[in-house]
Amino acid sequence: MSWIELKYSKKAVRRAGDYLISDELDIDKFFEAYEILDNWRSSHEYPIQSMLGYFRKKAFDVDPESVVARRLKRTPSILAKLRRENGMKLDRMEDIGGCRIVVANKNQVYETRDAIVDGRTRNTLRRQRDYIKQPKKSGYRGIHLIYRYNGQKTQYSAHSIELQIRSKVQHSWATAVEVVGTFTRQGLKASQGHDAWLNFFKYASLAFEDIENKALAKNANSPERLELIKYIERLGVLHKLRAFAVSTRHLGRDRKNKNDYFLLVLDVSKSNIGVRRYSRDHVDSATKRYAELEREYKENNDKDVVLVSAESVHGLKKAYPNYFADTTEFSKNIERIIDANKHYSG
Repeated sequence: MSWIELKYSKKAVRRAGDYLISDELDIDKFFEAYEILDNWRSSHEYPIQSMLGYFRKKAFDVDPESVVARRLKRTPSILAKLRRENGMKLDRMEDIGGCRIVVANKNQVYETRDAIVDGRTRNTLRRQRDYIKQPKKSGYRGIHLIYRYNGQKTQYSAHSIELQIRSKVQHSWATAVEVVGTFTRQGLKASQGHDAWLNFFKYASLAFEDIENKALAKNANSPERLELIKYIERLGVLHKLRAFAVSTRHLGRDRKNKNDYFLLVLDVSKSNIGVRRYSRDHVDSATKRYAELEREYKENNDKDVVLVSAESVHGLKKAYPNYFADTTEFSKNIERIIDANKHYSG
């Protein structure tokens, strides 16, 4: 199959990113810049694919039930990051292509990280961030590794891929942040939005760490836990999460196929998601349609489009439950916290 290659210089990519977040309004320049961005993003598919097998093997060696998936960053997320992070440039953005590994627990996150970092690969480890020992301001926890492609296809040598490694508990928290952010129109993931939701997720992150460390009972009466319980009740968290549940349609048979891509279109207003499957041989069609739909829904805040890949529909839902508004695991963890506090408080 033919992989999409970058057709423009890095300077052109940078100028396109700068233009798309500027206040200048020229329709021809806009579509030219958008096309450059789309080509730059699509050209990350081969580097992702070339690294995925290595990541998958190392993850499965640690946890045979691990979930491994990949995605291309959504254009709205790319532009939001360019606007939000001072000095960020499109050609230097390291997470346009991403892989995700979800393993059973926190210890396996570190085991997987070590297996990947210490293993043999042509690709170059550029950076690693431990958001477990030092969580983000939002409360996010996980391990991020940035690899630069260094294989035989030198036309991709400028491409970096971000690998996220999370435990199931960490993944359930991150999923809920994205779901609530999507349905309440808040940038909670970037620590933007209503203080009540931001504080809820920060306190929830601490309690979820207690779940990982088997310390739910020990910290039942801590000030942070008591604040969390107040926010759960005040915001009606469990009720709202149930209301965000999204139905799926046109999923087709859940057959095992490591080469499939899934184009997801979430309609927030209707709580519905459309899924179209593409084979690996049609990745060019998938990326083109992805770009077309993003342009079509650019001004429609009720539509959210993303192109992802997983080994099956089942694997897709486990790796990207936020696109299906699936907060089942998060809700179970919240219920565990509530039950622990009822039993051990007072």
